[in-house]
Amino acid sequence: MHNHLEIVDYLKGYAIFTIVMFHLLLGQVNGIFGTAINFGGAGVHVFILCSGFGLYLSHMRKRLSYGQFMKRRILRVHLPFVLVVLLTVLIPWNKFSLGAFMSNVFFYKMFFEDWNCAYGGQMWFVSMIVQMYLLFPILAKVLDRQASNRGGQVGMLLCSLLISLTWATIVALLGKTQLRIWNSFCLQYLWEFVLGMWLALIYSKRDKIKKPSQKIFLLIAILGIAITGLTGKLGGWLKLYNDIPSLLGYGCLALFIYGLGIKPLNKFFEYTCKFSYEWYLIHILIFGIVFHFMSKGLVASVIALVLSYVAAIGFHEVVRRIYKLKIWTK
Repeated sequence: MHNHLEIVDYLKGYAIFTIVMFHLLLGQVNGIFGTAINFGGAGVHVFILCSGFGLYLSHMRKRLSYGQFMKRRILRVHLPFVLVVLLTVLIPWNKFSLGAFMSNVFFYKMFFEDWNCAYGGQMWFVSMIVQMYLLFPILAKVLDRQASNRGGQVGMLLCSLLISLTWATIVALLGKTQLRIWNSFCLQYLWEFVLGMWLALIYSKRDKIKKPSQKIFLLIAILGIAITGLTGKLGGWLKLYNDIPSLLGYGCLALFIYGLGIKPLNKFFEYTCKFSYEWYLIHILIFGIVFHFMSKGLVASVIALVLSYVAAIGFHEVVRRIYKLKIWTK
């Protein structure tokens, strides 16, 4: 079991690293390298799958009431999120908006396009994952009932995929493809989250998941990346339907790299997983500070990357110490 959990840690660390690199180099790199950098944003799909995997694995080990689950998960997401919002507000050159601030603190930002990404373009993810948390207890009960029914499990997977595709179609028909509160609503990614939950169920029963060969990973990665690149270039509503090849291409590439057995690289991503959420939240803030004082370029980008990584480690430690305070157990 330990080895496969290391893979999950690796995937989360790998995903957050590519997402950060995507945000860092966006607009700075052109041509084929620019296209490659854009693909780094696909890490969010793997992150969602890993979230479903980890939540359902924890659910099987210790069942919590709906209230207990929401208290733990919302606290885990909300506390560091609000701290980053507060830090962002304190930056002198950032304009303060009471409406944006309150919508973020009380989480109703997910219903307002102007406020959903008010403190960083990456903040849409927080709204989406909270929506997933609200759905998780219901999804967990459904999967629990199908735990010994392979047909029921497949049916749940197909149903979640159908819901995601239907939502994407509705967004396209309504002409809302460019709006985050629509194109990044939880139903868009439901199938990835449920797939992660199902993989956790399979893993718990077998204590392992059969790993395809490196050649299979590479082949699927090439096909997935090619389809994702094509739909991304064509743009429009097609981008709403490229989540499947994007997840497969990106995920298989990550697994192929893991399978190369480059231990320092694998260990780096596994370590990064420990503070991946904190890094995701704070990196845009650090980038903004660095690029306020320095012109964008190689030197400034390296400084911004290193500072954001170090800041994330420190931020993670601060959050960890706050969690240890007895006020959270009362």
